[in-house]
Amino acid sequence: MLTLTVKTQSHEETRRVAETLGRAMRGGEVLALCGDLGAGKTTFVQGLAAGMGVRSRVTSPTFILINEYCAENGLRLVHVDAYRLAEQATLADAVTFGLTDLLAGVDGDERTVLAIEWADRIASLLPDDLLHIELRIDPEEPDARTIHLAATGGQSAEALHRLSVA
Repeated sequence: MLTLTVKTQSHEETRRVAETLGRAMRGGEVLALCGDLGAGKTTFVQGLAAGMGVRSRVTSPTFILINEYCAENGLRLVHVDAYRLAEQATLADAVTFGLTDLLAGVDGDERTVLAIEWADRIASLLPDDLLHIELRIDPEEPDARTIHLAATGGQSAEALHRLSVA
């Protein structure tokens, strides 16, 4: 398992790290974002989108569950927020709003990146190859974040490697 830990001092720095990762996306990646409320998951996805070339305003899909964005380079970002799902969502829950179709589609879709906030709520439904991103608030410095990235398969390891050399 390939891992990388980054410490940021502001929301803007967190966004820049994610933007660099966004430039490393090639399509087919699944990003599982975890962290407490206010840890910066949406900020991270906004930076990811910017790095991918998305010019639209990226907002949290908390109430609608899924937002989709098209990048100028042909990539598609699918942004899922699983916060409103019950803890440890069931397969039936995932089928109801199309998550299982999204997960199955990303596997064969070379142009889609799937970013899931509160991914721990649907952990049993996630693929084996994903980039797990945990954002932690520093209790001593409220704007500082520790971002731990862990690749669990070949494709996610390639993306993390591209980030680490950028």
